[in-house]
Amino acid sequence: MARATKPTSTRKAAVPARKPGRPAAIPAKRPKAPAAAKPTRTVAPPAAPKLSKDELRTRVEALERANATLRTRNREANRSAKTATARIAELEDQVAQLEKRLASAQRKSAPSAASPRKRQSREIDPGDAIPEGVAVQEPAPLDAEAETALENLTENLEADQPE
Repeated sequence: MARATKPTSTRKAAVPARKPGRPAAIPAKRPKAPAAAKPTRTVAPPAAPKLSKDELRTRVEALERANATLRTRNREANRSAKTATARIAELEDQVAQLEKRLASAQRKSAPSAASPRKRQSREIDPGDAIPEGVAVQEPAPLDAEAETALENLTENLEADQPE
């Protein structure tokens, strides 16, 4: 008599296979479920109604149109995301430049204790170095054009100053 062959299982094992050289795992004992908690058989859902070829074609066409509109929306969203990303990068660059300007302006405006040149005393008059014979004692008189320019300048400065 021929032996009956066992059918091979296509299901994946619930527990992964153990590695060679390892002892077999001892399964945990589960408490038995009470008799009332046994699962009941469910009724299979009704089969889908059979559609004609024309109805199937119209459904496929509608789905293809919906797919096309979704693809165009996706392309537009990707474009707007790319432009937004580029704009964000541009704005971040501007912020970095402005922060650098602000930092350099703050460094320039703050008095530095490290530079001794700025803290020199002004006891010596800068005009003392020029001998009297070389220096101009009185300026030359203004010509007509220079006088009108000086008058316009003083008028504009007086008009700009608040009272």
